[in-house]
Amino acid sequence: MLNYKEYDNLNIKILVNYIKPSTLFKSNILTPIHLGKSVAKEMSKDGIISDEDLNWLHQNCLADNDFEGNISHLNRKIGFLTGTYWAWKNYNKLGAPEYFGSFGYRRLFESSFLKELYDYDFYAPTKLKITPDLKNQFIQHHGEQIYHDTCNTLSQIYPEEVNLWNKYMSQDYGYFWEIYVMKKQIFFDFCEWIFPLMNNLLKISKDENQAKILKNFSETQNILNYYDNRLIGFAIERLTGYFLFKLFKTKKGKEVNVLILDDKNTENKRIERQKQLSKILRQHIKEK
Repeated sequence: MLNYKEYDNLNIKILVNYIKPSTLFKSNILTPIHLGKSVAKEMSKDGIISDEDLNWLHQNCLADNDFEGNISHLNRKIGFLTGTYWAWKNYNKLGAPEYFGSFGYRRLFESSFLKELYDYDFYAPTKLKITPDLKNQFIQHHGEQIYHDTCNTLSQIYPEEVNLWNKYMSQDYGYFWEIYVMKKQIFFDFCEWIFPLMNNLLKISKDENQAKILKNFSETQNILNYYDNRLIGFAIERLTGYFLFKLFKTKKGKEVNVLILDDKNTENKRIERQKQLSKILRQHIKEK
């Protein structure tokens, strides 16, 4: 399922995004990158990284801050986009491949899609069923403010897309995890589209106020560590899913099964933290 070395002759590069040591995925196709290297010793959702773990990342991964003008320092807010920005601005260092992809170190496509790589313009993760719909799921998990900030940002920068965005957010399925494979030009189009949205969200988002609200309601430090100022990152995940949804209307794409490599105990803890956070946010929304 993950035999990428079998396809080393294909003209594709995929960044595998790391924030801490894990199973190392590295081949002619798979390229590990350390996200947030500029802020590596600051608090993240996993706490403070050890020197041993940091050395592992230095030895095995590219760094998202190895060029002038990098945005590595924003990693705690925007997540994967610091690696995406690195790839956009350093594409030739990857060999200027015909196809580019982005995976997480715990979530990767099954490698079988590579058998037909050149038959499609892009590949998206298999969509997830959401209850009751994407809009309400987003608000329940992350709050009304960041949802409205996201909608306002899209309407300011791409007003012609508001109707399609609303249609996507009213559906009971969506594309998550910010993982994909795209032809080079589509990837560049994505970057030119997403980064203006990111910049505007950084200007208008109320994530710091939301974090203060959470602090007042929070019962455990684990919830705060999980949340960790990541509202814009959650918004970007939804916007990336919307971009993939939009692509299916104009380009030839295919959904691919995703391998989720969290062990059961880790995944259960993550789900429990998310449930607690959602409960806090729902209570706050109700009291407002």
